Amino acid sequence: MFQYTLYSHYATIALYALALLASPLMRKRAAIAISAAFAGFTVQLALLIARWVSAGFLPVTGLFSTLHFLTIFAVGITLYFSIRYKATNLIPATMLVTLLALWKAGQGDMNLAPLTPALDTPLFFLHVSTSFAAYGLFEVGAIVALYRLIGFPASTSGMERRMLDECIYLGYILFSWCMIAGSLWAYLAWGSYWTWRIKGLWSTLLWFYYSGLIHVRNRPKWQNTPLNLLTIAGFGLVLFTFLGLGLLFETSHPLK
Repeated sequence: MFQYTLYSHYATIALYALALLASPLMRKRAAIAISAAFAGFTVQLALLIARWVSAGFLPVTGLFSTLHFLTIFAVGITLYFSIRYKATNLIPATMLVTLLALWKAGQGDMNLAPLTPALDTPLFFLHVSTSFAAYGLFEVGAIVALYRLIGFPASTSGMERRMLDECIYLGYILFSWCMIAGSLWAYLAWGSYWTWRIKGLWSTLLWFYYSGLIHVRNRPKWQNTPLNLLTIAGFGLVLFTFLGLGLLFETSHPLK
C-alpha cells in the first residue's frame, strides 16, 4: 500500500501541474486543463478508496491523509463549477492551492496508522466528512471572492455571485453538521458535549464567523469588496483552525 500511495501521490501532482500549465491559454487548452484535473481527481479518489479498504476505516488522520482529503473536495467542487457554470477560469487558482497542499502533504507520514479507540465510532465519519467538505467549499468560495475582488471573471456565464453563495451556504450547513457530530462524539469520548480544548474553541469561533458572514451578506453596505474580503479572511481562519492548530499545538486533532 505504501508504494501505491507514493506513486499515486506523485501521479496526482503531475496531473494537477499539467492542468495548471495548460490554464494560461485556457481558451485554447480548456479541454486539456479540465481533463488533467479530472484525471488527477480520479487518481486521488481511487487512492482514498484503496486506503479506506485497506485500513477498514476512512483514512483521514495525519497530515498526508487530511490534506489529500481536503484537496479532493476542493478539486471536485471546482470541476463541478467548471461544468455547470462554465467556470474553467477557477482551475488555475485551485490547482495552485492544491499543489501547495500536496507538497505539504508529502512531508507527512504516508503509512496507515491504526484508529484509536476514541475515533472508532460512526460519528467519526460524519464529523470528518462534513468538516472537510465544508473546508473545500470555503476554499473555492475564497477563490471566487478573490477573482471578484481583482475583477477577473471566474465564469464566462457571469455566475460568480451564485457560486459564492453556494459555497458559503452549503459550507455553513455542512460545518454545522460537523459541529453537532463533533459534540456528540466528544460526549461519547470524554463525557462532555463541550470542553475548552483549543481545537473545539477555534472551531466554534469559525462557526460564529461564518454565521456573521451569512448575516451581513445581503446588507447593501457589505456587498462586493467587503463581502469578498470577509470570504477570503474566512478561509484564512479555516487554514489556521485546520492546519495551524494541528501543527503548532498539542490538540485532539494532531497533524504532526
